[in-house]
Amino acid sequence: MGFVELQLTWLLSLLGEKWKKGPPLGLRNLGNSCYLNSILQCLTYTPPLANFCLRSKHSSSDASASKNPRDCPFCILEAWITCSLTLNLTLDSSSKILSCIKIFTEHFRFDRQEDAHEFLRYVIDACHNTCLCLKKLRRKGNEGVGGAGESMNGNTVVKEIFGVALQSQVKCLGCGGESNKVDEIMDISLDILNSGSLKEAMHKFFQPEVLDGNNKYKCDK
Repeated sequence: MGFVELQLTWLLSLLGEKWKKGPPLGLRNLGNSCYLNSILQCLTYTPPLANFCLRSKHSSSDASASKNPRDCPFCILEAWITCSLTLNLTLDSSSKILSCIKIFTEHFRFDRQEDAHEFLRYVIDACHNTCLCLKKLRRKGNEGVGGAGESMNGNTVVKEIFGVALQSQVKCLGCGGESNKVDEIMDISLDILNSGSLKEAMHKFFQPEVLDGNNKYKCDK
């Protein structure tokens, strides 16, 4: 997709009048769709993603226009977010997303309760991989006409919004030696049940941990 300058706050000019004046759009529970509804609400009301979708940035790209939008996970998500934030509705159903659940993940079933966090990861990964495929197609097209093409560095708008580089460090208390590792991730699993706030949960996640017993590392020095 190339470099995208993300707007982290809401662009009110892109939103429908109903959304500006009234409460957010509610979603009916279709029996086993609560996991799906919760993730759709989270994604819809993530400002940088919503702004990107409201501008039709993905579906209007030349590469995606040659594909069937019904088979593209990002096009499906973009259409959902756009409708949710612009149509004059107070209540809707996630049946449209549920009917094409296989596009996001092969082993989920529309008539079965599934894990919300797992579904979120599938949606994020599907949209990220779609963007990578479009970059690859665009790069090949540019090379075919003698262009320089785009850098295949793995950056996408999805990674810009959800991605983070997490550094972990293991320090030997005996010799003081340190080992650092950086992982690129799209989510963090927090202990929300035993935390009073998001800030507290984040603080617990980054707390130093002493490794002992079977978890102890062996120092080479």
